[in-house]
Amino acid sequence: MNRYFTILVVPEREKGVKSFRIPRMVAFGMAFLTFVIVASITILAYDYIKILQQVYRNKHLTIENRQLKEQIQLFQMKINALTEDMERIRVFEEKLKVITGLDVTSLTRPIYDNSNNPSAPSEDHDAELPAPSNPRSDNSKPAGMLDSFHSSDSDETRRRPANIQSGLFDNSILRKIQNDDWIEKQSEYLNLRDLYEEKIAFDFGLQSSYNLTKEWTELSKQSFSLAVDYARFDFKYNTLKQFVQTLEVDINKLDQDLLDRESFLKSTPSLMPAQGWVTSYYGPRMSHYAHRIKMHEGIDIGARHGKEIYSTADGVVTYSGEKAGFGNFIKIDHGYGIETVYAHAQRLLVKKGTIVKRGDSIATVGNTGYSTGPHVHYEVRVNETPVDPLYFILE
Repeated sequence: MNRYFTILVVPEREKGVKSFRIPRMVAFGMAFLTFVIVASITILAYDYIKILQQVYRNKHLTIENRQLKEQIQLFQMKINALTEDMERIRVFEEKLKVITGLDVTSLTRPIYDNSNNPSAPSEDHDAELPAPSNPRSDNSKPAGMLDSFHSSDSDETRRRPANIQSGLFDNSILRKIQNDDWIEKQSEYLNLRDLYEEKIAFDFGLQSSYNLTKEWTELSKQSFSLAVDYARFDFKYNTLKQFVQTLEVDINKLDQDLLDRESFLKSTPSLMPAQGWVTSYYGPRMSHYAHRIKMHEGIDIGARHGKEIYSTADGVVTYSGEKAGFGNFIKIDHGYGIETVYAHAQRLLVKKGTIVKRGDSIATVGNTGYSTGPHVHYEVRVNETPVDPLYFILE
């Protein structure tokens, strides 16, 4: 058996071959040592690469965690801003409720009572108009002046939805969700926190008993503390979302109520039906034809022949023609139970079914029916009950 290995070195151009003899055991030892060195370098290189990857991963997770916390803080700021916006909307909603409120009054009593003045002008008029009288200039309060603005007899005229008369939501929730102590007592928050802890435990591979192990290391404490922030954010978000939905419904109802109010105001008589003088007011008075005190269910406005008579509000003409005692007569339905009557006209300019707007010409002043002078007999009826027209006239 050979005890040596011979290594021959043959130069490329030069003459002479060199040889070396290496003992067999030395050759095997050098080969083994080379293998060990290469294997060690390979293992160390692999471990070094893994360590670099782990360092990179830890650095990435650290940045990601910091960004996540910053995002949570940003969410908190957004919620606080949203809470302030909701508070402003709530205040605006309260103002809308005040703006859309209408004072209610009893309309069946006259502003000026003719019962104490038997000599007050009746529905008869001389050919020459009398000098205009102005009972409003009297320093004393007329007997029939309005006594109360809060009568329950005319609730139908308010047309206010029931849900607008009272608060639709507890606005104290805006303050409560800013109190962490209050939030932590709510069952919804506790359920959300437990769900987030289960999710975090699942991500870390802690299928069970994580309630004990989550407090063992600082890393575990930090990871599970995120469940509190997540749950608090979700709780606030869900609460505000419900609040906004309720507020949206409320604002929509207010908007609808405003549209109804706009229609109601357009349909409310607010003009004098003709340019002239009020010569006879609503209330009891001595009738020229009956020779006794009778209820005068409107007002008489003296004006010259041919002067225009105007519709005092939007509506639909329901009667246009002659009527006993009233002569040429027009009735307009304004909706909401409100009707107006115009009597003793000379000429009628509209027919039954005509849609009229406030201020449209509907007739001319005349002296037809039971009348001895040119004037307009004007009535306002609410649910078929005559009321004092002066309550409605804004001029």
